[in-house]
Amino acid sequence: MGRITTDLLRRRAEHNEGCLSNLKEVALHQQDIERIELIGDACRELEILYLCNNYISRIEGLQHLKYLKYLNLAVNNITYIEGLEGCEALERLDLTLNFVADVTCVERLRANAFLDQLHLTGNPCTKVAGYRAYVVHALPQLRELDGEEVIKTERLEARQSKDDISVAVNEEALRLQKRSVSSQRWLHEALTAFPPRYNEKGERLYGHTPEERLQMLREKEEEERRKREEQRERERSSQFGAIREELERKPQRLTAEEEIAKHGRLLLRNEPKLPFTLDEEADDGEAVVLTVKVPRFLSTTLIDVQVEVNYIRVFVKEKLIQVPLSQEVAPSGVNVQRSSVNGELRIRIPYAPHVLQEVSEARRRRQRLLGLLSDDKNEDGTG
Repeated sequence: MGRITTDLLRRRAEHNEGCLSNLKEVALHQQDIERIELIGDACRELEILYLCNNYISRIEGLQHLKYLKYLNLAVNNITYIEGLEGCEALERLDLTLNFVADVTCVERLRANAFLDQLHLTGNPCTKVAGYRAYVVHALPQLRELDGEEVIKTERLEARQSKDDISVAVNEEALRLQKRSVSSQRWLHEALTAFPPRYNEKGERLYGHTPEERLQMLREKEEEERRKREEQRERERSSQFGAIREELERKPQRLTAEEEIAKHGRLLLRNEPKLPFTLDEEADDGEAVVLTVKVPRFLSTTLIDVQVEVNYIRVFVKEKLIQVPLSQEVAPSGVNVQRSSVNGELRIRIPYAPHVLQEVSEARRRRQRLLGLLSDDKNEDGTG
């Protein structure tokens, strides 16, 4: 089962530097997705969303997409139109080759005042007598239905025959409701109305129903899992299987304590390969300032800063920048700023109180020493 994850969304948002907060368009077709999740919360400025050729059975989780203009859900397992009332800017909806049988559910789209294109080609509801007239009358904002323009005379005819059409459509909706109850009974009794079918060559045959599409997906996943297991077994049994497995294993990141125990000290690390500078004499020697050249358009939500008494850790898109410090600092006084001009990250941490005291005493000793040297020079000049 494919799932919509933050990692998948960021991979599909490479054209936007992986940033999701201001993402305008994303394509998630052919990902074996069965459920819409995360998109409505992570990508609230989305305008174009492609979810075609998946196994989605319900429209959900999109109520926060106020700017969504085009939604493509073609070739899925949708059986009912719902969950789009919050998409105030929706202009185009493509539900081609789904399983919407109850044409009355199009009335849920009345709330989408800007919807002018609707595609339902290949759905069972298109075979209902009076389908087109019913949809044209139910959605007066439509300009185009199933790729054909809705003309004024067609709208007038639909309005005149609305009573007869409504009777036929409601009768069909009642038949569908009874059929749905029967299907639920079959499922409850753990029976299947679609036993496996094979042709004369012994090849598996599938029908065009949501249940059989899901069954096809499950069998494909099981076949892929079996092949992976066989491949893994072959590698393990080979002479160099164990060595290859060790080489391909990703190293786990050590904590600061584990790194000190292993190497005797903290190491300087720069996994994201970003330029940075460290100033340990900032503010006349009273603070440490770390400056990291972060890309300007990278979302601040992808940056995390950790400050301890003897090191600074900055995570940029989960990649680590680690900077050991020669003197102890006071993490409670840390100040982190991000430039709105170039995206630069500036971290200022004051030194610990005992370090500041040592710095102050060293400064006074230096000043006294400089004062004595100056007096000696004056005496030599007078003599």
